[in-house]
Amino acid sequence: MKKNEFAVHVVDPDQAIAEGLATLLNTYGIQVCSYPDAEAFLFSAPPLDPECCCLLVEANLPGLSGPALLQKILSECPDLHVLLLVSTSVPDLIKVARANNRIGVIEKPFVDGVLVDRLLRLRECA
Repeated sequence: MKKNEFAVHVVDPDQAIAEGLATLLNTYGIQVCSYPDAEAFLFSAPPLDPECCCLLVEANLPGLSGPALLQKILSECPDLHVLLLVSTSVPDLIKVARANNRIGVIEKPFVDGVLVDRLLRLRECA
């Protein structure tokens, strides 16, 4: 990936969501790399550069949970921006995520435009 390209690493077990995001975000020049779970991401993701990528993580992942993945990733790459996909039924998780200025929260169901706007703002900040 070239330095001026921006990638979103999507960790979500729903392949339809990952494919839909790839189709949508590619129209904005954002590359999407998808992983079905935290373990696949940890095994195959390239080194993360906070200046040219961000992480979009489903909170309820099978195996290693979304929050556990974030704890591991942010301990190694504290400047990485993350958007956590959560349902409105987990207020404690939302509160913890919002306490970290590098973690944004997108509540499901989300509107595509809201997600795209957040990602475009992250790309501009990178």
